[in-house]
Amino acid sequence: MKSNSKNNFLSISIGFVYLWFGMLKFFPDLSPAEGLAKNTIHSLTLGIIPDDVSILLLALWETLIGTFLIVRLLRRTAVLLALIHMVFTFAPLLLFPDETFNQGPFYLTLLGQYIMKNLIIVAALVLLYKEETVHAKKGQLSNALGLKVSFQKFLQRNIPFVAKHVHRP
Repeated sequence: MKSNSKNNFLSISIGFVYLWFGMLKFFPDLSPAEGLAKNTIHSLTLGIIPDDVSILLLALWETLIGTFLIVRLLRRTAVLLALIHMVFTFAPLLLFPDETFNQGPFYLTLLGQYIMKNLIIVAALVLLYKEETVHAKKGQLSNALGLKVSFQKFLQRNIPFVAKHVHRP
C-alpha cells in the first residue's frame, strides 16, 4: 500500500472515531464519556463554562475534527486540533485518580483504560502531522521554484536586457 493511501486510511479511520464520539455528545446521556467530559471541562475551566454548554462545544469540536479528517479538508489543522484535544483527554488521570486507578499506578479502571487507549490515537496523529508537514514543505518548495522559473521566463520574454544577460537553464 502506498504511503499516501495508508495516511488517507489512517485519517479517515481517526476521523470516523471522532465523528462518531462527537455526534453522541450532542444527545444527552447517549455518550458513555459525557459525565467524565463534563467533569473534566468543569475542573479545567474552574466551572466558568456551564456543563451543558461545555459538552456541546466538545461535541462540535470533535465532529469538526472528524469531518475534516474524513474529507481531507484542512487536514494539518484538524490533526493539530485533535492533538490538543488528546492532551486534555489525559487530564482525568491527574484530576480524578480515584476514578481512573484502582489499587496502584498500574492497575487502571475501565475508565483509565479508555483514556490510555488514546496513546494509539496520539501516535497515529503524530505520524499524520509529520506526513502533512512533509507534503506542505514539498508543495512550498515546488511553488517557490515554479514561481522563480516563471518570473525568470517573464523577465526574459519582456525585458530584452535581461534576455541577453541572464543564463537560461
